[in-house]
Amino acid sequence: MFGRKNKRKEKDKEKSKKQDIVDEGDSEALRLLRANISNYYGYKNKDVRQSSDIAFREHLLELLRNASDGMSKVHELLIHSQLITTWGLVGEIKKKLEKLRREVANTDYHKSTFFDIDDVEGPNGIDLSILYLLEIEILDIAVDLKERVAKANTNLEEMMLENAEDDVKILSSIVNSFEQTLSDRNELIRAFEKMVL
Repeated sequence: MFGRKNKRKEKDKEKSKKQDIVDEGDSEALRLLRANISNYYGYKNKDVRQSSDIAFREHLLELLRNASDGMSKVHELLIHSQLITTWGLVGEIKKKLEKLRREVANTDYHKSTFFDIDDVEGPNGIDLSILYLLEIEILDIAVDLKERVAKANTNLEEMMLENAEDDVKILSSIVNSFEQTLSDRNELIRAFEKMVL
């Protein structure tokens, strides 16, 4: 009986400790990320930096899985509708989405010291708000992609084929934007090589 209370108190203390870590002067961007991604605490504190990166990437991976599954359905419907002019571009989109899923799942930050040192914002550090804004932009693009794929899917199911080519071009543009923004985010972390003194 007392063991359970002590374990609960320890969990409450740990939760409170993490809350203290993230509540001090949080930016609006960080608050938004924390509200939408479970186990995301930000990158200011070294103790939660790695887990926040993992939480972000897992959330993003789920959005990409949904978009990728939706693109497979779109591809099938385009084949069924015999819209040959769209097949090549849809194939490219599907390949890019698979590549992006692998990149998100297995991100390698090379020789970055971002996860190893205590103060990433100090002298010669980075402005974490830039990283948070990039992550918000990535998530916004991923959600837009998911919604556009669903819309294209619905249009094709209802045999509304007149806008199919435009829909595919828009999807391609969104995927390219996603790829570039994700690359910017990862490069920001990879480029961080602050020496531990």
